Amino acid sequence: MTKEKQKEFAMRVSQANRTELVAITYDIIIENIKCAGESLKSNDIDSFRAELKSAGRFLAELMHSLDYNYPISVNLLKIYEYIQRVLISSGFAGKDKGLESVESILTKLSSAFHEISAQDDSAAVMENTQQIVAGLTYGKGTLNEADMSAGANRGFLA
Repeated sequence: MTKEKQKEFAMRVSQANRTELVAITYDIIIENIKCAGESLKSNDIDSFRAELKSAGRFLAELMHSLDYNYPISVNLLKIYEYIQRVLISSGFAGKDKGLESVESILTKLSSAFHEISAQDDSAAVMENTQQIVAGLTYGKGTLNEADMSAGANRGFLA
């Protein structure tokens, strides 16, 4: 994954509530799988395996955060286990062993959680973070973002 994408995800995570974090995690896994596919096309097997390993770590986080008080968690766990098997077998083989179907499943889950997160009005999980706002100024070919917390106390109060 590119440094620019990592920064984008980090900014999204810093402003996200609990439901949005799940949706962002799906987006990160999908991005890792896409990058793995690009690495495979350029015959960079080491990068391919590294991207799949990264996707697997985020998938493991989703698996560990399931709340089994809800019946849907068991179904999600089965889906996650399938995805995990595909990621592992593709990594060991050094070739695509069903990553397209996994990406399709994750895209559907991601869109569902994005819809749910739009209805979630809870506060952001991270406190004392910078508020990032896409402003009215534009750079050459990009939209500039402004830190609106200039002078705000982000540390410990003495």
